[in-house]
Amino acid sequence: MTSAPADWDLSADLVVVGFGCAGLAAAITGWRAGAEVLVLEKQAEGAHTPSTRMSGGMMMAVTDPGPATDYLDRCAGGMVPRGVSEAWAERAVGLIDWLTGIAPELDLRRVGGAEHPAFPGAEAFGVYQPGGAKTRLDLNGKAGPFLWEKLAQNFHAKTGVPVLWDSPADRLIRDETGRVIGVETTAGLRVEARKGVVLTCGGYLHNAQMKRDFLRTWPVYFYGNPGNTGDGVRMAQEVGADLWHMNQMIGRAIGNFTLEDGSDLSVMLFLNPPGYVITDRHGRRFADESTQANLLHGFYYHLLAYDPETGETPRNPCYWFFDERRRKAGMLTLPSVGVHAVGIYRWSADNQAEIERGWIASGATIAEAARAAGLADPDAAEAEIAAYNAACHAGTPDPFGRPAETMVPVDQGPFYCVRLYPGGSNTTGGPRRDAGARILDTRGAPIPGLYAAGELGQATGMLYPSDGSNLSEGFCFGQIAAESALADAEGRA
Repeated sequence: MTSAPADWDLSADLVVVGFGCAGLAAAITGWRAGAEVLVLEKQAEGAHTPSTRMSGGMMMAVTDPGPATDYLDRCAGGMVPRGVSEAWAERAVGLIDWLTGIAPELDLRRVGGAEHPAFPGAEAFGVYQPGGAKTRLDLNGKAGPFLWEKLAQNFHAKTGVPVLWDSPADRLIRDETGRVIGVETTAGLRVEARKGVVLTCGGYLHNAQMKRDFLRTWPVYFYGNPGNTGDGVRMAQEVGADLWHMNQMIGRAIGNFTLEDGSDLSVMLFLNPPGYVITDRHGRRFADESTQANLLHGFYYHLLAYDPETGETPRNPCYWFFDERRRKAGMLTLPSVGVHAVGIYRWSADNQAEIERGWIASGATIAEAARAAGLADPDAAEAEIAAYNAACHAGTPDPFGRPAETMVPVDQGPFYCVRLYPGGSNTTGGPRRDAGARILDTRGAPIPGLYAAGELGQATGMLYPSDGSNLSEGFCFGQIAAESALADAEGRA
């Protein structure tokens, strides 16, 4: 950083707000272009939990941008301009090489493909994860922490870009023309951004008021970065930003539990192996549960039902039933993601600690477990699961189209029930952007000097394209945002 002018405490060409995958990508891109870069990070260094670190460490990449754009456009459902999807697809072609160029030890291997294989263009997608033999030994099942650790280590060692920890951004500073020229932190530190500010500070997943105002149901919980509380949305609004798809999120059914200190803990739960049933609060099944069991993202939409006659959301919460066979099969979550990946909570291997906490209700019968979990009609749940079990034994096709191989009865007591809520890893709404990651105002014009990438208004719409899309979008648009900021500044010179 150069010496700051009198009105500023610090000065840099590019100021990046938030140090996750998008912030890292923006900072590296700016540094490689010869710019002076400074990163402001809300969390303390010893308590840094970016969503990248809490993730499964997967990355979506593309082999052919043409078909990939068609696929992304189909998934967006009209919520993202095609040109923005095209910019993502084009950048995602080189993403794996870009990542391994930073951290060769990642040893990224293909592990999957598009989430919606029937959509045109799905064949152009691959999902990658750290996976070589030595890497698997180092990972200990935690690809997200491994991915972030290696990228961050290389970032600090190679770039020398300063990260100001424990420095939450509070507001954007503009000049008399309306250009964003800097950032002020909550502590009053004023940082000049000579060529641009890139907001990469995540969504509003832990801001109760924003979630209630913008999302499609309530309550809704998230297991992503606890530091993502909508700061970027608020700061962008204050300088005139338009917003897009604020009603969208990367969703599934998740667990939410109360800790001893009264705080809550959100956890991604894992239904498999088969031997599961999900009902509404009245004890009725309502969808094919295997999509939830396989950690796909469409089941979430089934949870949004609202009854205008009663004012009730009958599937929020919904109720997951299983038996002793599933309890013994392993923990009800994945130890490699979310709060477990960063040491916030450790789920017990046999689920007994969570039963003792009351997070998992139990009973000698389905009705007893249902009653303990708070269902409105425990007897109806008993009857529903009895009918399900009979269909399993008879080989009868499931009325919700559930695959036959997943039709395993829930019939070995004791029985268990866990409340599930709409939730997921992150929100996706935020300030509207163009294909160059420029933040747009309410008339569709770029706000000079302001850019965004990652969860803060990410370029996904109705459907999640594939595993690793969150990280892919952040890495790709982080690069794009930095390039646009520097190019726009060059154009002014």
